[in-house]
Amino acid sequence: MQIIVTWSNGMTSELEVTVPPGATALRTSFDAPRPPTALHRQADGSWACYNQNKVLLGYCLPPKMAGRPIQGITWKEACADVAISHALPYFDQTEWERDRLLRVANNDKFHFHGHASEQDAIACYQQFLTDFGENEPV
Repeated sequence: MQIIVTWSNGMTSELEVTVPPGATALRTSFDAPRPPTALHRQADGSWACYNQNKVLLGYCLPPKMAGRPIQGITWKEACADVAISHALPYFDQTEWERDRLLRVANNDKFHFHGHASEQDAIACYQQFLTDFGENEPV
């Protein structure tokens, strides 16, 4: 039996697998869950890259942020916002205000549209990390 694996970069690998006499394949490990990353496939098929473990999400904003002025929300507004306040233990007010000023300065880079490819979304996220002086999460 021949198995064709298509990789995220578009390349393919062909493998020949010997099928034991009288046996049929019942399941494969190809659909094993991926470890959580900042890379997300959206409902429309586009790609976005944002970290959900911190309030600093990335320039690609997740749907749950629609209608929120994430680019310029103040510390006081964040503390009052139930959807955001749970993440505030990761920050202190000084860090938050520093990041808020960076969000305001980079306001035009935030977006809800996805990217055509995984690599475009990753590049967008890496630009965000560079602009904000963050290290890529492990």
